[in-house]
Amino acid sequence: MIAFSIENLYKKMGGKQILNGINLSVEKGEILGLVGKSGAGKTVLIKIIIGFLKPDKGEIKINSKSEYPIGYSMQENAIYENLTVLQNLKYFAAINKIGWLTRRKRIRELIKSMELEEHKRKLVKNISGGTKKRVDLACALLGNPDIIVLDEPLLGLDPGLVDSILRIIKRIEKQGKTILISSHQITELRRICTRFVLLKDGILYKIKEKQLETVYR
Repeated sequence: MIAFSIENLYKKMGGKQILNGINLSVEKGEILGLVGKSGAGKTVLIKIIIGFLKPDKGEIKINSKSEYPIGYSMQENAIYENLTVLQNLKYFAAINKIGWLTRRKRIRELIKSMELEEHKRKLVKNISGGTKKRVDLACALLGNPDIIVLDEPLLGLDPGLVDSILRIIKRIEKQGKTILISSHQITELRRICTRFVLLKDGILYKIKEKQLETVYR
């Protein structure tokens, strides 16, 4: 079953053609790795998928009956440094208008699954980078979305923290979620992704795992 598809997508920014006829179908339950050199347009494509930007042409089709079909975590965490972990979760649940009873249950579930119990009453500014990323992921999952979009979730993390985030991503996948993950860290992507696509010169290419070494040459 198709989770979402991209059809004939074009986007120009600053006089430059960033996306040039992008087509892609993503199956339910996939972890799709999106790779490409810095400036290739990966973040632009992701922002169009999650609705932050509008394409010049083309469309995104989402196959979901969820009230909150897409959850996303961008390169820069969206959480608030001067709130506790628990306060952040409550705040983002409230602004997404998640009902009170559902909100309480979902926050409890996410604190457990994201391994945040010991940190829930700490201010975000006082926790590690890997823990902040787990909080950001938890906020992205509050609405129990079918599709999760992650832009550079491993950026700036040491190997131990990378392992923690990858373990959590695999745990999310086992819940039947579809995941699109963009990262420069192709060695780590190999450990979790079921398929890869390469964005280059505005065009999206299907690539095999063994081709990853040549992507950045």
